[in-house]
Amino acid sequence: MKKVKYNNGEEILIYTLENGIKVYLYPTKKTKNFYITVSTHFGSEVMKYKSGDKVYDVTLGSAHFLEHRVMDFTKNKEAMEKINEYGSLVNAYTTYNGTNFNIFGNTNIEENMHLLFDRVFKANIKSEDVESERGIILEEYNMYFDDPYFILYNNLYESLFESSYIKYPVIGTPEGIKTVSASELNRLYKDFYKPRNMFIVVCGNFEEGKVIDYIEEYMKGVKDTGKPPKVIKVKEKMSVVNTYKEVNLDVFESKVAVGYKMPTIVKYDDYKTRIITTLIMSNLFSSTGDAEEELQLEGINRNSFGLWKADDYLLIYFKASTNDSEKFINIIEKYLSNIKITKSDLERKKRGLLASLILGFEDICEVEDKITSEVLTFNKLLEGQEELVKSITLEEVKEVIKAFDFSNRSVVKVCK
Repeated sequence: MKKVKYNNGEEILIYTLENGIKVYLYPTKKTKNFYITVSTHFGSEVMKYKSGDKVYDVTLGSAHFLEHRVMDFTKNKEAMEKINEYGSLVNAYTTYNGTNFNIFGNTNIEENMHLLFDRVFKANIKSEDVESERGIILEEYNMYFDDPYFILYNNLYESLFESSYIKYPVIGTPEGIKTVSASELNRLYKDFYKPRNMFIVVCGNFEEGKVIDYIEEYMKGVKDTGKPPKVIKVKEKMSVVNTYKEVNLDVFESKVAVGYKMPTIVKYDDYKTRIITTLIMSNLFSSTGDAEEELQLEGINRNSFGLWKADDYLLIYFKASTNDSEKFINIIEKYLSNIKITKSDLERKKRGLLASLILGFEDICEVEDKITSEVLTFNKLLEGQEELVKSITLEEVKEVIKAFDFSNRSVVKVCK
């Protein structure tokens, strides 16, 4: 067992069990509830992989489809009745870099773990169940494409990237949903739902000893099946696919997004670069940022920005709901072309980030999400975050600003 000094003096306990699975525990008396998650490093970013001597292409949307078939309480009414009896809530979701299965409750933690573990580690994927699921997932797909913002982002990613996983929705494509087979899902389950490729997170009010004892006992029945297969990443070109694209949709107010695709900044490690980039963009475009006042004066008050690292590229994007897309983009580019940040700006943004690190531990769902996101993204828990944030200097921030390249962009509009 390893104790990790996390944020604001909080500790995370990490166990590595005999079958290779890792367990992250955050016991606390701040709540009466508990939140349990089982995660696997298998999300929609896996498009091709090698297992043994064979190379497999992965049908688009398979990770999400597999999530549906693994977290299957409809075929086990007794288990669902127990969940309801305990007053617990179950959920599952797939992201680009992983799949997560959750249960939230406040009584009978061992029984809740048993119900969740049985779904995840004893999945039985049958052809007839896969066939009956297709319609459900297609309905979910259509629901997403009723959302103009989902359409906006999907078309932005398609315009920016030619081959990367990010150009496809996590849910997949209609063709993929219609064609994925039970045999492929069973192979993916066997190859990626391996203990060494998975981890468990338990946060909340529980007795550490009892919980780890129960998990260790349960895991005696889950064999170590070796290392996960090697994921083969596609090679993405630097150039964007489309510099401008319009999508016609019946919307009251147009939606616009502009995205900038640039090589990953390698001046510092990935996590530090993300923090610095977030501090810079927040100083410009958050609700208290330099650009926000001008956007508000121009009536562009429904806007936001985001960051993402896809393959070897950094993506910085901005979106707004406005019928004057040209004005929005001009304001964005005015501030991006002359990024300024003072020492007092930096210290203010650092204080805000430090406060969020502390406040995040008031909610066990946020703690779980932070742990899960870090392990899926970096394959480890990030220690010493407060010290890292405090140590960032204005000179380091200016070095990252110098590395930005906003010449490679795409603009997408969703309008009538």
